[in-house]
Amino acid sequence: MSDDFESREIDSSRPSAARMYHYYLSGEAVFDVDRVFGERVFEVIPFLDAAAHHNRDFLQRATKFMVAQGIRQFLDIGSGLPTVGNTHEVVRGLAPEARVVYVDNDLEAVARSHDLLAAQRALDTTTVIEADLRLPQLILDHPDTRRLLDFDQPVGLLIVSVWPFVSDSDRPLELMAELRQALPAGSYVGMSHGSISDAPEEIIQQMRALAGLYEDTSDPSTMRSREEFAAFFEGLELVEPCLVYSPDWRPEQPPDLEDPARPCSFAAVGYKSHSGSA
Repeated sequence: MSDDFESREIDSSRPSAARMYHYYLSGEAVFDVDRVFGERVFEVIPFLDAAAHHNRDFLQRATKFMVAQGIRQFLDIGSGLPTVGNTHEVVRGLAPEARVVYVDNDLEAVARSHDLLAAQRALDTTTVIEADLRLPQLILDHPDTRRLLDFDQPVGLLIVSVWPFVSDSDRPLELMAELRQALPAGSYVGMSHGSISDAPEEIIQQMRALAGLYEDTSDPSTMRSREEFAAFFEGLELVEPCLVYSPDWRPEQPPDLEDPARPCSFAAVGYKSHSGSA
């Protein structure tokens, strides 16, 4: 893998993970190909929009939790296209002085996010950079990252529903270790990951079919077990309730136990109590 990030131009001929996530959340298709692909997806797994909302809701709750712990700077990797309840909007409502750096490798997501931030006059405390989770040092060393984030002070790192789009061949645990190493003591890490570990057989088959559909997109997906996802938190102390289904992490309302999307993703928040890699 090259150490140089190559910008990924907008490809209107194939769906991307960022655009599809936006479609599941908002119902808006950026390109016709996204709408067509979305229709195929919902034929296979009708509740995928609910799963997307579970991830978005977890991101918002994790962000609120981190703000309550005193975190005032956030790195949101794989932030996707802007939609209601973005990290900086949640943060600004609680701590207007807080700073947010968004990262995405999808040019459409970056362009739309920049336009939104400019319209909201938020560019003094928030920015978006085009970069890739597979090259963490380029994210950490980016001038806009260094402009807004002080890595001598605790950081809130968010990687929500992004690791499924990083294959095992890209050494995701090594990438996560590199990011963890850069975080100062007192930082928090919020992550979620699609999984079929605890799903009933019917949903397992639906999720496998979904992974097959994503082979035709710009971002093929990888499902991982509860144990495989837990490995991303090595060196971190899990915050209660530890690693649970995404809608079960500190919910504001009791989760629907009959919701078929509930067991399809795990989420957790980890705390870095010591400096260095531990």
